[in-house]
Amino acid sequence: MADGKRKTFKRKSEPEDGARDSTDELRNYLSSKFASMRDDMHKEITSRDVLLRKLEESVTRLSEDIAPVKDYVTAEMEEEDDDASSQSSDSPEGGAPQDGDQETEEERNNRAQNRYVDVMMSLTEIRMNNEEKTQKVRGFYEKIYKASPFTSLMLKFLERNGGVKVLIDCDSNNISNLVGRLVNLDGAKHNGTAYLTFADIFECKVYSGGKAGVISVNERGQYVDERFDPEVSLAQSLAQIVMYLIFKNRGCPYACGDEMYEKLYEKIVLETSQKKDSVTMDGCVYHALSMKSSLAREVSLISVVPGMLVKYGSKEGMSKLLEQMPFLTFFFMQHVIPKMRN
Repeated sequence: MADGKRKTFKRKSEPEDGARDSTDELRNYLSSKFASMRDDMHKEITSRDVLLRKLEESVTRLSEDIAPVKDYVTAEMEEEDDDASSQSSDSPEGGAPQDGDQETEEERNNRAQNRYVDVMMSLTEIRMNNEEKTQKVRGFYEKIYKASPFTSLMLKFLERNGGVKVLIDCDSNNISNLVGRLVNLDGAKHNGTAYLTFADIFECKVYSGGKAGVISVNERGQYVDERFDPEVSLAQSLAQIVMYLIFKNRGCPYACGDEMYEKLYEKIVLETSQKKDSVTMDGCVYHALSMKSSLAREVSLISVVPGMLVKYGSKEGMSKLLEQMPFLTFFFMQHVIPKMRN
């Protein structure tokens, strides 16, 4: 911050007379920062040069302000996880227990989870299926659901909106047995062997290999072998479908004609791309930014948020996201999540 001081927040365990609930305070704080950033751009939307300068100034201010709230965002994630589990288990949709039944919290949470996993399984076709493969794929969806309230929300969104089809080959780490040649968002044609997973956005189909493996990632000019898990790449592909269903804009996380959010997101992608040359980031980020076209980078990068939450879990994943890509994470929380909920 300009005066060199760091803002502090009180946790719920440290109540103060007359103070607001710390979760509400955090939400209001983050919302006001995002709203301020958005309003500044709205006033200058007619001038691209002025807009980009405003974005630069806003990003700098947000960079100074975001550091002291990282722990509190993580805490909010955990609290939202508890709230989401409670709400989904208490809702009539989850199947209320019969009178006289005593259901534990774990049983309620499991019932809510099973509902959405069952729906995803009904939308999934497994190549040369058997009981072992069915349980393996079910485990993928369970891990996605449990990773964070944000990733569970993706599955809930897909249940309500439908139309997606998932094809999985548990015998391979690529999709060559599921589909032949594909054209990616860069316009490049490849065989299925080139893809761990692929989201055919316009057909609302996801192709995914079901075996873990190792891929080579270009990190700051050096290729590094990195393990990948199929549920991570599956979560990213599902996220791309969700973006398409919400915004109807080729998988970009903003609506067609929404110049304000388009310019904001372009700036965030640019800032992240520049930062990757000086800061070590997750392999998911490097892969997304390795795409050649701006469209492919935009579509791929937003899916890194749920991907990293599944990869590392809610607390560690959010911590890494805020360390490596605070603005992208902020954009996802303040713009994408509300749209998904609505």
